[in-house]
Amino acid sequence: MEYKNSGMLSPNRWKKTEKQPDHKGAIKLERSLLKKLLEATDEDDINIKLSGWTRKGQYGEFISLKYDDFQEVPKTKPTPMEDGDIPFN
Repeated sequence: MEYKNSGMLSPNRWKKTEKQPDHKGAIKLERSLLKKLLEATDEDDINIKLSGWTRKGQYGEFISLKYDDFQEVPKTKPTPMEDGDIPFN
């Protein structure tokens, strides 16, 4: 089953030297997500957060990847209230 904005990394079975990657793979992102990421900043670099899970498949272990859209909610200080603002006494 293929999930939206996801991909995988598999061990590089053709690795012959230390300079070659340990894993290879791809992530497939929806065009609308890419557009949203591009419009969210004027910077040249775009930070894409990924989450990964180690899985076992037909050809051994691999890392399942998914775009992580979690964004921390900025912490705000509560606004002081007057006694008259409290709906119950």
